[in-house]
Amino acid sequence: MKYLTLATVIAGLSGFVVIIIAGRALGDSSTLAEEFTAYWGLFFAGTGVLTGLTQETTRAISAARSAPDAPRGSIRPIVFSLFAAAATAVILGATTPLWIGRLLSDHQGISVAMLALGLGSYAVQATISGILSGCQLWKQYAALISLDTGVRMILAVAAWLLGYQLLAFLVITVIGAVSWIFIVAGSREARAALSSITDVSAAVFTRQALTAMAASGATAVLITGFPTLVKLTNPDTTGQAVTAAAVIYAVTLTRAPLLVPLQQFQSAIIVRFVQNRQAPLRALAAPLLIVWTVGLIGAGLAWLIGPWLLEVLLAREIYAVPGSLLAVLTLGATSTATLMVTGCASIAYGRHGLYLGGWLMATAVAIGLLLGPWELATAAGLALICGPLAGLVVHAAALLRSGGIAEGSVEKLG
Repeated sequence: MKYLTLATVIAGLSGFVVIIIAGRALGDSSTLAEEFTAYWGLFFAGTGVLTGLTQETTRAISAARSAPDAPRGSIRPIVFSLFAAAATAVILGATTPLWIGRLLSDHQGISVAMLALGLGSYAVQATISGILSGCQLWKQYAALISLDTGVRMILAVAAWLLGYQLLAFLVITVIGAVSWIFIVAGSREARAALSSITDVSAAVFTRQALTAMAASGATAVLITGFPTLVKLTNPDTTGQAVTAAAVIYAVTLTRAPLLVPLQQFQSAIIVRFVQNRQAPLRALAAPLLIVWTVGLIGAGLAWLIGPWLLEVLLAREIYAVPGSLLAVLTLGATSTATLMVTGCASIAYGRHGLYLGGWLMATAVAIGLLLGPWELATAAGLALICGPLAGLVVHAAALLRSGGIAEGSVEKLG
């Protein structure tokens, strides 16, 4: 796991660096900052949807490796990913008129093209990530994460030094989605793993992958897609004590230390739950203990030194946020991380409907609160705490009822 640990450090650092550098490079224009973070959020909301492919592929490949015989009609996930890539590009292109004008004032055509190509490529990358995880090729998996995130960090620094503006940072947003090409080309083990098959039939895998994608899409709305959601639900924050740009940056930076590494570890957590089916509560306890320890310490630090740190890192008055709000947003990130862990358990134990239900509940509550009568700063804090906790109730009630997973409630797949 040392390779995966290093990769998560790079991923977490990359997210910080790109967001901070973009804030500096785009100057004092809150409009440019909001447009970049909204585009960034939309792209990673899309990758968040496709992360469902990673999760279900990880589960299916991991389970198939421990099964004595391949089931009738099983499928190679890499084949499925090609259809997912084409569908992603078509859906994105068809829906463009509904949202592009609300997100970007310039570079609309090239931005949509980059999103379509980037997310199409990421459909393949997400599946390969699941294959590598399911085969426990952690070195190659870590290399994929490192390349995907590290290239953004390097290019962001270069763009800043060269004085490039919004378009360059839009390109940087999507560029990592082609990383899988280099990993597959450079690793014989990775190429061999692409022939791996699932533990269920093609129909069952497709259904469960789509369910996982729907749930991970709801996940992405509360995580990477939150800046986009803020811009769509609160287009005008004139006169409010904290600007929309400040709220978006505060949300992004308070959650990055916890959620970015956890996102990269989701495949490993799913494998952990699959391998500990006889002691699921024990498998659940350790990740939650880590999440809340980090979250509570982080909330205290955010309150004490967060405003000063934002001033040092971003050097722009438009990003000023009080320490109390930073602490609340950090607790929101912790609540979201908790739901991510219980979601991994739901996937591992075959509770795909439960996984989806919890995240849909969380997303619905969060959107409702963002549309409420409060100022954006208050609405964002309520959405990011109450939304995930509402989803957690759904996960916990179903996982634990009638003895739940402790009685081996892994549903028969197929």
